[in-house]
Amino acid sequence: MTQIILILLAMIVIGAAIYIARYKGKGKPKVGIKRDNNSEYFKDYINLKLYWTSLGFIFLGVALLIVILILEFV
Repeated sequence: MTQIILILLAMIVIGAAIYIARYKGKGKPKVGIKRDNNSEYFKDYINLKLYWTSLGFIFLGVALLIVILILEFV
């Protein structure tokens, strides 16, 4: 059980670090902007996926920690 909790805490820390380092204060990355180069579309897509992955790590880690705590107390 301790290992699962440590993995979830690591997920939360990694997601928060990515979010704070790249997106705090900037907001969600822009997509669908007309670009001259096709590789810039790929960069936009990667930035958007990284944004949602960082938020997913945070929310999934917190939700699963809450579930584990509830199951431990019941």
